[in-house]
Amino acid sequence: MDFETSLPAPVEHAAGRPVVFDGKLDQLMLVIVGLMLTVGAQAAQSPAAAESPASDARDLTGTWRDWQSTIGSTQTTQMFVLGVDLPYKPKTQDLVSKRLDMFKEGRDLASPHLTCRPTGVQGFTAQKGAMLVMQSPDRIAMLFDNDREVRHIYLNQAHPADLKPSYTGDSTGRWDGNTLVIDTIGYNGKGQLDEIGTPHSTQLHLVERWTKSKDGNTLTDEITFTDPVYYTQPFTKVRTWSRVPGERLSDMDCQENPRQDDIEKLTFENDWFKPVCMRPVKNGLAADKVVCTVPKSSKGTTNSKATTAR
Repeated sequence: MDFETSLPAPVEHAAGRPVVFDGKLDQLMLVIVGLMLTVGAQAAQSPAAAESPASDARDLTGTWRDWQSTIGSTQTTQMFVLGVDLPYKPKTQDLVSKRLDMFKEGRDLASPHLTCRPTGVQGFTAQKGAMLVMQSPDRIAMLFDNDREVRHIYLNQAHPADLKPSYTGDSTGRWDGNTLVIDTIGYNGKGQLDEIGTPHSTQLHLVERWTKSKDGNTLTDEITFTDPVYYTQPFTKVRTWSRVPGERLSDMDCQENPRQDDIEKLTFENDWFKPVCMRPVKNGLAADKVVCTVPKSSKGTTNSKATTAR
């Protein structure tokens, strides 16, 4: 939009007095407003302002939730179980069957999520909250609402030669067209794949293919699991994430120094899920001190120490 106008000449004025445009201040204001509208229109038409979620297929930034289905007007999250029909080895089948029987009996099986331990693979295959994706040319970070987990995907890099095993493993990424391919190894074998404790070993190898939909509002994560210790062959599962504009990650109050009676309700198959410090309970009241038990040493000895709770 073009504006043509001539500004009136300013009147001579004494020191300290404002400039007056021969009574034509309204005309000047119209010109200023017109210029502002012109600049605004140009900004609205700029590529940055006009950018939509679908404008860049490789831009995964934003907040996402892994919705499974819609019941009425309510969206529900995906199940926290990968399935009970995986290609188990016999020993794995026995382990999973045992755990399923525990659930049927109403027993609560301890998990990283319930005991504030690092969730590792389970943190994104069985995520219970939102995910914030942040992206730069050489790295992608995924921040998860629940369990305070963070994944780092290093783009166009090799895994370190001296890789130190961890719960989350080491993830590298590359683009295959508009699909992000993530390769992850280096697990410490202390995590699990879902909420019912589907196991994995240190030999777990994940290959993921993340693809954004044409409208930019859906992320599909195709995950292939390879673990020759527990499974007879690789298997693939798919997670679908939906964009949730404006949603902010909330606090995750992962209880520290839990009450002893809360922990005693859980069934522990792995000692590393047990909290180091707990509050003793007497007559239904938690003590004002915390008892910490040092994990067993190589000699099998343990020590307990009481500290004042903060």
